[in-house]
Amino acid sequence: MLPLSTWVKKNKTASFVIAVLAILLILSWWQPELGGDIGGKSPDLIGGVDRGGSPSVGEEGVGGKVVIESSTASLVVSDVARAAEGIVFYAQEQGGFMVSKTVTSPEESPTAVVEVRVPKAKLGITVSYYKTLAVKVAEESLVGVDVTEEFADLEARIKTLETTISQFEAIKARATKISDLVSITSQIISLREQIDSLKGQKKFLADAAAFPKITVYLATDEFALPYQPPEGFRPGTVFKLAVRSILSLIYSVGNFLIWAAVYAVLWVPVLLLIRYLNRRFKII
Repeated sequence: MLPLSTWVKKNKTASFVIAVLAILLILSWWQPELGGDIGGKSPDLIGGVDRGGSPSVGEEGVGGKVVIESSTASLVVSDVARAAEGIVFYAQEQGGFMVSKTVTSPEESPTAVVEVRVPKAKLGITVSYYKTLAVKVAEESLVGVDVTEEFADLEARIKTLETTISQFEAIKARATKISDLVSITSQIISLREQIDSLKGQKKFLADAAAFPKITVYLATDEFALPYQPPEGFRPGTVFKLAVRSILSLIYSVGNFLIWAAVYAVLWVPVLLLIRYLNRRFKII
């Protein structure tokens, strides 16, 4: 049997074809699959608030300040699926609603990401309850964004447009030409559309302030959570990570061999044809 390097030198064309096919197989193997939306996450707070019928921030804001709060917690739990259900159920009990819930259940370590919104007054008690579900609270945070100026700017723009519409209405009442009436009516319709858009933005901010978002990351393994655990020697965790790594490698090799076998209907005939042509016509 000839050494591989000698065979490659004597069969340059065949070697080139094999290399190209291998590259195509690898590219097709790693090509990401196109799918739909994951988790069904939606930023539409207005729909969520309307469904629950819970109160939202009024048109004048809250105490002169409009602050959008959001809380994040990374929890180590004993049962990911049960904890995820408990998070959604408690939020609904407090007058809130679920935004999204994603649960993954690999053999090694199940994880979940749950997003809920609760009334502003229930934010603290809800987060405190969620922490009681955990074996360990790995990380928690609370962030507030003051959108008072943006909220006030929307109000001012709405009032300006409403005043402009009133002026156009007065002009329209005195107009006598059909062309003037059509032009003024068109302007009024355009202004009202702008007002509806601004009111939608204003309500979105108000609802976001009235119903803060809580994002909870759940896992049975601390290293599966989206934060960096403190440094330290953890042989058990390192062993789990090593097992996952070698299993991932085995799965990858197995997937590649399956792809190569499926594509054999293409590359095997090509190689046989090249070998035949090489022997018949001495191409190389």
